[in-house]
Amino acid sequence: MSEDLATDTIRKLADVVASNTLPDHTVELLRVSLSQARTAQAAGHDEEAITIADQALQTAEKASGDQ
Repeated sequence: MSEDLATDTIRKLADVVASNTLPDHTVELLRVSLSQARTAQAAGHDEEAITIADQALQTAEKASGDQ
C-alpha cells in the first residue's frame, strides 16, 4: 500500500513540476524534492518518499496561492 501511495504522490509532484505554472525558483526546489523522493523510494524508503513529496506539494500549493 505505501509503495502505491509513494508512487502516486511522486507522480503528483512530477505533474506539478511539469506544469510550469510556478516561479522558476519554486520549480527548481520542487525538482530537488522530486529527485530526493524518487531516490528514497528506490532505496525502499516509501514513507520517507511520501513525506518528501507531500511537503513539496504543500510548498507548491502555498506558492500557487501566493501568486
